[in-house]
Amino acid sequence: MLAALCLTALAVTTGYHVAAVAAAMRWRRRIPPVSSGTLSLTLLKPLRGADPELFENLQSFAQQDYLSFRLVLGALDSQDPALDIAREIALENPDVDIQIVAGGEPIGLNRKVATLVAMLPLASGELLVLSDSDMRVRPDYLTQIAAEFDRPEVGLVTCLYRGAEARGLASKLEALGIGEDFAPSVLLANSTAGMAFAFGSTIALRRSVLAEIGGLESIKDEIADDYLLGAKARALGHEVVLSSVVVETVLGRQAMGEMLGRRLRWAKTVRAMRPMGYFGLLTAQTLPICAAATILTQSSAVSAAACAAYAVRVMSAAWIALRCTGDREVASSIWLLPVSDLVGFCLWLGGFLGGTIVWRGERFRLGSGGKLSEIRRPPAKG
Repeated sequence: MLAALCLTALAVTTGYHVAAVAAAMRWRRRIPPVSSGTLSLTLLKPLRGADPELFENLQSFAQQDYLSFRLVLGALDSQDPALDIAREIALENPDVDIQIVAGGEPIGLNRKVATLVAMLPLASGELLVLSDSDMRVRPDYLTQIAAEFDRPEVGLVTCLYRGAEARGLASKLEALGIGEDFAPSVLLANSTAGMAFAFGSTIALRRSVLAEIGGLESIKDEIADDYLLGAKARALGHEVVLSSVVVETVLGRQAMGEMLGRRLRWAKTVRAMRPMGYFGLLTAQTLPICAAATILTQSSAVSAAACAAYAVRVMSAAWIALRCTGDREVASSIWLLPVSDLVGFCLWLGGFLGGTIVWRGERFRLGSGGKLSEIRRPPAKG
């Protein structure tokens, strides 16, 4: 009986990875639309601190081959060091319409949303493109994103991302987590149920859709602002598209504790937003399933099935990275996959432990659905 249960679990986790490969193939075969590039748009880049290679990241957005666009760079703190880099970008690109916002009102607990609200009055055009500061793109990025809106039913477009410039063990493990865990799960969700969420890598949406959602102010106290914009657009009947564009998140060198803390926050956020879906991610935890099946049964047949299941897991990760997402970090660090899987499983378990998170040095309590509440320190005695 135990052997049969273990073999079933191995079949389920193997099926997950096979289905992810099939979903990735369908997504990659999708023919992206061709745009005339006539839609006017504004790129909004909220800043906070000097991320690794921030100048190069922002420069990639300034040097787009799109016919006409505005780039708005802003930080909530007028003394933020990222603003110095923003001003360098403006000087380096005098022919680009670049606006800089220095300072703003902290209207809610989500500082990124507050920054975007301060920047929004400078936006112009029919489309708004929001993107996190650690992203880097190719010159045809805006052209490909805008092309999706030639269909009137499309209300929002988002993008997958892959790790880049990963230096050191912590960053390599994070790049693997993005490429062999996050990306396949997104592609599978897109294939089975369609996109009902978005990512901070890219949120492109029509102004009218943002107004329908209730504006950015409607998510000022939510941690998953990107997820919610996609979910709200889908709930209103607009199509949410996963673009064929894959952007890069520049990781640089980071401490192990910093990387683990950020990923633990992500895990708790996903659990708060999609509790059933989060529990279902257990089927993707191939390494612990293989280990448990082998140890519990001590059967040579089950052990052979476990080895085969993990081989499928490795091959699917490598195939998706090489053939679909172009993820060179996964391809070069595939030998670290067992370590990455072990870390990922521990973080998945950690997602169930408590509702307190640390975000940009501030502590919050994470409520149901991703609602933030501030944890105030008691006043010092004396």
